[in-house]
Amino acid sequence: MKAIILLLSVLTSSEATVTWRDCVPSSTAHPYVTFTSVSISPDLVVLPGNVTIGVQGTVHHHFGKDVRMVVHMDKYLLGVWSKVPCHSNVGSCNYDNPCEFLSAFATSGTCPHQLEAHGLPCTCPFNPSDINLPPSVFEVTKINAAWNWLATGKFRVQAEMIHGNDIVGCFHVEMDIKVIGGGFIFG
Repeated sequence: MKAIILLLSVLTSSEATVTWRDCVPSSTAHPYVTFTSVSISPDLVVLPGNVTIGVQGTVHHHFGKDVRMVVHMDKYLLGVWSKVPCHSNVGSCNYDNPCEFLSAFATSGTCPHQLEAHGLPCTCPFNPSDINLPPSVFEVTKINAAWNWLATGKFRVQAEMIHGNDIVGCFHVEMDIKVIGGGFIFG
């Protein structure tokens, strides 16, 4: 058993880094959102725990329910990138109305104070504006127990905003995550 655990840790471990890029295709004439700077630390995100996130960019176009979102999520497992299927709205999912998720903030009347402090909205619709979130600490207090076994490892996620047939916003990130206190045999 120890040999299997050691083999899995060697095959899934690497120098922890966070990389990102704005992935709006150059053929998109009028992007809705672009990102110019993103910082995420620490390089190995340990959950539960604190994650520091900074974002600069621009919302170029008013949008809300007129966009849909397609999320591609992969986990590096046994030397290859493997698609994480959509389950309970987590993973490689299609969202016909991503504003529905943000409606929870409107219903509860709360928005993360880190966003409010910098005048950033957390509900739809979004209007043209600058995005300027200096590095801010977000506390992640828990992970859904059903995801503990999956959440540790190297991930790449690409989120595409689509209007009609055009990708009007796109963000790609690769990062390493470690969940503490997982209930899985390798957790």
